[in-house]
Amino acid sequence: MLMLRFRILKFLLLIVVFQFQGIALFSQNNAKKSLEAILIVGHQEDGTNEAIERIDKIAVLLADNGIVCHKFYNDEANWSEIIKVAPKCSFLVYSGHGSTMGVDGNFGGLCLNKMVSTETLLKELKLMPNALVLFQSVCGGAGSSAGDNGDIGVQTAKNRVYNYAYPFFEVGAGAYFANNYIDGCFEFLEKFLGGSTVQSAYNEVTEFWTKIEFETDVEGYLGKKISVASSDSKGTSTRITYTNGVKKVEQIPTSKRYSIAYSGNPLLTLSMIKK
Repeated sequence: MLMLRFRILKFLLLIVVFQFQGIALFSQNNAKKSLEAILIVGHQEDGTNEAIERIDKIAVLLADNGIVCHKFYNDEANWSEIIKVAPKCSFLVYSGHGSTMGVDGNFGGLCLNKMVSTETLLKELKLMPNALVLFQSVCGGAGSSAGDNGDIGVQTAKNRVYNYAYPFFEVGAGAYFANNYIDGCFEFLEKFLGGSTVQSAYNEVTEFWTKIEFETDVEGYLGKKISVASSDSKGTSTRITYTNGVKKVEQIPTSKRYSIAYSGNPLLTLSMIKK
């Protein structure tokens, strides 16, 4: 009888152990499902602090949706550290100067403590499958650049967006979105995290301020689209440019601007990123 009780007690203990292990395994699996994001702010002279405020606002939005954020701001925007955490990240948000460090002198790359070319992106950066890349107020990122004189034309805008976007597709990204309006990426991301597709979120943020010029297939990338939206107004605008750190402020005639764009899988959703 004593032996029977001992066996029953041992059996019950085993059940408790298995249940505990099952709970621990469940918790570990849940932890693995947490999405992660890289938020990068390159130095922007006297606009750096404002840029950090905008990206911090995005960081709060991501965190509120359970996404772990890795921040690389200004002097801390070290490429060697960024590429260490990038392979586990499903979001990459960048605010900084644009550059012509793409292939054959086209737009592309990132302006950090170290200038990162498209070639370097392709060699060293890795992202999670279907990652979403967002460019906030980056010259050329959505088409137009601060240094443009007049309307650059739809084809040039398209080429610039493509040259920025395609390297990210090569390293895992599912879509790229760029917006030059204040909080433009925040508004897009808010809709995307709320369940909208990339295409739907893009359509919503372009609805009132801009006109969608086109939406067409991206050559060489099955299932991916590219689209650019423009605005056209009259009068004059204040243009601020920096050359070797020297700020220049001037008034120029207002021309057609290409300020919102996306490229990638139009049907990409948050649930697809989580898989």
